[in-house]
Amino acid sequence: MRMRVLLLGEETLLGQSLLSQAAAEDIVFLQVGGNEACQPAAIDGWLDDLAPDAVVNLAHYHQQFQLVQASGEQLEVLRSFSERLIEACAQRDLLLCMLSNTRVFDGEKGTAYTEKDELTPIGEQGATQAALDDLLRQRCRRHLLLRFSWLLDASGDGLLGRLINQLQASQQVALAEEWRGNPTPVQDAARVILAAIKQLDCDSEVYGVYHYGSAEVSSWISLAMGLGQELRMLERLPQEPVIQPVAYSEQVAAQFEPQNAALNGRRLLHVFGIKPRAWRVGLSELLQPLAD
Repeated sequence: MRMRVLLLGEETLLGQSLLSQAAAEDIVFLQVGGNEACQPAAIDGWLDDLAPDAVVNLAHYHQQFQLVQASGEQLEVLRSFSERLIEACAQRDLLLCMLSNTRVFDGEKGTAYTEKDELTPIGEQGATQAALDDLLRQRCRRHLLLRFSWLLDASGDGLLGRLINQLQASQQVALAEEWRGNPTPVQDAARVILAAIKQLDCDSEVYGVYHYGSAEVSSWISLAMGLGQELRMLERLPQEPVIQPVAYSEQVAAQFEPQNAALNGRRLLHVFGIKPRAWRVGLSELLQPLAD
C-alpha cells in the first residue's frame, strides 16, 4: 500500500480483525497507543509526527455498535474526539474513514435504507452519530463514511454476547418480532474496510457515504434461531429454545434502535465492487472459541 494509513482503535475487536487481514496481505498500518489513545488534544501531534496520508477511525467502535445504551460521558468522549479528528484531517486534506450505524434512521421506512435517505436519528446516540456524519461530509473533502447495521463480535456485552446469554439462560426466550437488519460478523466488516481503503490507495476519488448490508436481511428472531442451531452443534445449548415473539415496542432496544435497520449496499457494490457475504458463514467463525 502506497498510502501511509493511521489506524485508531487498533485494540478494538474490529481493529484486531482489520490488522489480521491486512497482515495477511503484508499491509501495515501506522498506530498509536498509551493513555492518550482517545484524547482529542493528542490528535494534532499524531498527525504531525506520523504524517499519514489517511486515517481510519475505529476508536469508539464498541460504543457505536455493541452497547444497548452508551452513557452521556461515553457519548461526549465520542463527540469531542471525532469532532477534533474531523477538523484536524480537514485542515490537512487527509482522507478520513469513519463508521456510522443505523441509529441515524428512525426505522419507519418499509424497505432497506440507502445513502440518499434523510437522516432521522433515534435517541441521543442516534442524534450524536447523525451530527458527526454531517460534520464529516461537510468538512472533509476526502472522506469515506461506512455505515453498518448489526455488527457481531465476540464481546460478552455486545449484540451477539447478549443474545447468547438469553438463549442459554432460559428454555423460553421473548424476542422482538419484525426487528430487521443486516447481521454482519466483525471479520466481514473488516474485509469491507480494507477493500475500500485499498481501492482509495489507487487514487480512486470515490469519496462519500456507503452502506454495507450482508447478503441476507434478517429478523432478530431468525438470527436467534440460526445462533441456536450453531450453539446446539457446539453442545453449548442443552435443547433448542422456544422463542416467543413479542411486540418490538416491548423490547429495551426499541428506545435506542430502529425497528428497520436494514441497509441497501448496492452503491458500495457498484462503485467498489465489494460483494456482500452471507452472515451465516461468519457466525461459525465467531463462535469457534466456544468449541475450544
